[in-house]
Amino acid sequence: MTATQTYHYWLPVPDRTGYRWTRHAFRGNRWDGRTAEISVCNIQCAMAQPSELDWFQAPICQECTDILLDEQTP
Repeated sequence: MTATQTYHYWLPVPDRTGYRWTRHAFRGNRWDGRTAEISVCNIQCAMAQPSELDWFQAPICQECTDILLDEQTP
């Protein structure tokens, strides 16, 4: 594997207020139950098991998307 880990997963996480949720990308194969992690876009996120509604309502983080796309560009 190269210096940049190629696996990532998405998880809806709340902001600091707990009212606004965003789907951020995280390095690794899947969420392993950690309570906090740093996203691909370098934001410290509190993590918990999301509901189906969280997945449906949380928009995808555009910065995480852009970073992952840039990593795939040769």
